[in-house]
Amino acid sequence: MTPPIPSAEIRLSYPLYALDFDPEDPNRLIVGGGGGVAKSGVGNKISVLDTSHADALQVVSEINLSRDEDSVNCLVAGPRRNKDSILVYAGINSSEDDVKKGKNEHFRVFAADLPSKASAEPKISELSRSMLFSTKDADAYQRLLRISGRVGAVATGTIGRSKDSEIAVFDLPAPSSNNPAPKLRGKVELVKEAMDMDLLQISDDEHQLVYCDSYDIHTLVIGKESIDGPHCVYTIPFDVGAGATDRPSFRCIRFLSPTFVLAVANRPKAGGVVLYGFRLPKVADLGKDGKEGKCRLSLSTHLPKGIARGTGLAVRNLTPPAAPGAPQPDAQFVVAVIGQDSSITLYTLDHQSVGEVNLIANLYPVTTLKEVHLGPISGVAFSPFIPPASEEGQSTKPQHLKLASIGSMGNTCVVHRLPLKYLPPSISSTSSKGKTATAAGGRYILALKSRKPSPTTLLFGTAILIAIIGLLLQGFLEVKGISKPVIGARNLTPAKWHNPGIYYHSEGPGTAVVVTSTAPSSSSAAEGKVAVEDLDGVLAEYLATAAAVGEDGEKVKVVLRPVGGGEGGEDTEEEAVVIKVEVPSEEEQATPAKGWEELSAKQRELWKKALKRAGKWTEEVGEAVFKGVLFGEIGGAVGGAVREMVR
Repeated sequence: MTPPIPSAEIRLSYPLYALDFDPEDPNRLIVGGGGGVAKSGVGNKISVLDTSHADALQVVSEINLSRDEDSVNCLVAGPRRNKDSILVYAGINSSEDDVKKGKNEHFRVFAADLPSKASAEPKISELSRSMLFSTKDADAYQRLLRISGRVGAVATGTIGRSKDSEIAVFDLPAPSSNNPAPKLRGKVELVKEAMDMDLLQISDDEHQLVYCDSYDIHTLVIGKESIDGPHCVYTIPFDVGAGATDRPSFRCIRFLSPTFVLAVANRPKAGGVVLYGFRLPKVADLGKDGKEGKCRLSLSTHLPKGIARGTGLAVRNLTPPAAPGAPQPDAQFVVAVIGQDSSITLYTLDHQSVGEVNLIANLYPVTTLKEVHLGPISGVAFSPFIPPASEEGQSTKPQHLKLASIGSMGNTCVVHRLPLKYLPPSISSTSSKGKTATAAGGRYILALKSRKPSPTTLLFGTAILIAIIGLLLQGFLEVKGISKPVIGARNLTPAKWHNPGIYYHSEGPGTAVVVTSTAPSSSSAAEGKVAVEDLDGVLAEYLATAAAVGEDGEKVKVVLRPVGGGEGGEDTEEEAVVIKVEVPSEEEQATPAKGWEELSAKQRELWKKALKRAGKWTEEVGEAVFKGVLFGEIGGAVGGAVREMVR
C-alpha cells in the first residue's frame, strides 16, 4: 500500500482556473482566476505562492485585476526578466464593451517580483497586452497557452464550440526587452476546436506543436521562418469488431519527447478513461501517405474503475536532455491524470534508449489521490526538478517532486510532495548518445513504488475461457456420440445434429429410447438415447450386455423392460415409451421377467404390435429373433405411445 503523501493546502478569496510553477524555482507557484465580469463581488487576481514548507502554503504577492474584464483563463510562468523578477504570460479577455467593438487584448504579460532581503514587498505588475486572434466571435477566449523557449502558441476556446477556431503562433522577445509583447508569427485556422495542445523545442531553430480535437491528433513544425502543417497524424478508429457506433474522444495531450506524446481519451457515455502513448512520425515524413506519416500506438492503460472521465493531464521528465534536440537518455516520467471525481491518479513511465531506438514502457499506476478538492479540479502541474549539483547532495539530501492542483469551487490550492530516490550510475543506465542530467551519470526516479499489472485477473479470465472451451468441447463430443453424457448436450440440441457414435445409436425424429447398462458390481449407470425403430441396436446392446461376465464369473442377467406408462399400465398416448436393457438389482429379481416363450399370448401380441408399428419387425422375420431374450411385462402404453411417435 502506498504510504500517505504529505500535502499542504491554502484557500484563496477567488476561484482558481490556472497555475504554473516557476521553471527555475520549485518553491514558487503562480495561480490565477477570479469571478469574471459578474457583479458578484469576487475579484480577478494573480497570486504568487511560496511552497517551500511541507505543511503550509503562503501568498507572497498578488495583483488585483479589473472586474470589468474576464477572469484569468490560462497562464504560464516564463523566464527571468532580470535578477529581481519573473515573467508571467496569461490569457484574460478584455471588457465586454471592447470585445463587442472587435478589440480583445487577450494576451497579457506580467512581471512578478522575486522576494529579496529588501524591505519592499514583492509586487506583480502588468507589462503589456496584445490581440493575437482574428476571430470575431464575441464568446471566444484564450483557452490554451503553451510556451517553449522563445516561441509560444495560443488556441481559442468558445462556450458553444464555434467553428471559427484558430491557433496563433508567436515569437517572444528577449526577456530583458523593454517591450515584452509577443510578435505574431502566423495563424492556423481549425476545422474543429482544439481540446488541448503542447509545444516543444526540438532543435535550435525548430519547434513542434501537437494538438488534439475530439478524435484526431494534429502536428505542425514551426521553423525559423515558416510553419509546416497542420498534419493529421492519428484518428481514433471505431471498434467495428465490437459493433460500436461511437468511439473514445481525446481530452488532453502532452509531449514526452520529440518522439512520443501521451494523451487522455474518454470512452463514450462516461465509460472510463484511457491513457495512450503514441510514437510520432518523423518530421521528415510528415505529409506523406501511408504508415510512416502516422502515429503509432506504443502503449495504453485504463484508469481505475469509478473514474468516468479524465479532465486534465500533467507530465514531468525527471531526467530531461541536456539541451533542446539532444538525445533523450534513459529516464522516468511522472504522470498525473485528473478525474471528474476530484481525484488525481499518478503513474510512472519509463523512457529507454537501445542504440538508435527509443522506447517507452512500463506505464504503471502508483496511487490515486481521492477527493483532493471539494469540487472539480480545474488544473494540475508538476514543479520543475533540479537535481543537486554535487555527488554528496545526490546521495544524502532528500529530494521531492511537487504536484500542485487547484479547485475552482472551493478556491483551494493543494501541493503534494512526492519523494524521489537516486539511482547511482551502477544501477542507472544511460543513453549511448549523451549523459543524463545528473552530474555523476545517475538519475532520479519516484520513490513511491508503482504497481505492475496483477496476473490474477489474467489467470482468472484464462481459467474461465478454458472452462467454457471445455464445456463446448464436451457438448460437441456428446452430440457426435463420442463421449458419455455429462452435461446432457443431446437434450439441448436438435436431433438432426446428432451422430450415433460409440455411445449412442441413431435417433429418429420424435422417438427416443434410453438404453441403460449397469454392471452388478456398480451403482452408477451409463445412459444414452436410441430410437425404437433401430431395434437391431436395442438387441445388439441387449446381447452385448448379456454376454458380459460379472465379478463372480457368472453371466450377467439382463432384461428388456418397458418404462414410461408403467409396467402393465393403461394405454396413455401422451407418455413417451422408454425401453431399458436392465441389469436387475437383488431387490428387483422378483420383478417378472420372462423369455419369449414364457410370455402370455397377450403379452407377445403387445410386443409384436409395438415393434411392428415401429417398422423393425414383420411377420416374415418370425419370432425366432426373440428367443433367449428376457422381456418385462408390457402394458397398453407401449403400443399407444409407439404408435403416436411413429405416426
